[in-house]
Amino acid sequence: MSELSRDALLGIVRDVWERQDPVPDHLVAAMQAAAAAAASDLDVELMELVEQATALVGARGTTSYTLRFVHGDTDLLLRVAVDGSSSRVDGWVVPPEPMTVRALPGDDVTPYAAVVTDTGRFELTDLPLGLLRLRLEPHDTTRPAFATPTFEI
Repeated sequence: MSELSRDALLGIVRDVWERQDPVPDHLVAAMQAAAAAAASDLDVELMELVEQATALVGARGTTSYTLRFVHGDTDLLLRVAVDGSSSRVDGWVVPPEPMTVRALPGDDVTPYAAVVTDTGRFELTDLPLGLLRLRLEPHDTTRPAFATPTFEI
């Protein structure tokens, strides 16, 4: 048996990898859209993901998980529920503050927005699956807008 060269062996591994786990068709476009959105919003500060928990799939095929982001003295808790081809995000801002939350889907131009209630709660419904980032815009104009890093739903 002859030995394969390093390049030949890596070529075989690459071929198997590309056949068994190809790059999803939407991934390149979604990442380009996320990069373009980030480049256009360089003045927006990003929150830090500090916690992520996943719940089991429900009886009706709904998957949900929880994300927690922190930025300075602002804490954002999200419950993301995915049901079929759409999703819902229920969120809580602590401490409660008047602000608008905008969902920025990766390649969707449809605006999704919600106003935070007096208790800090908001909800965004019928969001498309894929990459998403939330931009939080305080109504107090002296405070800058800030956003979550991009995450996938």
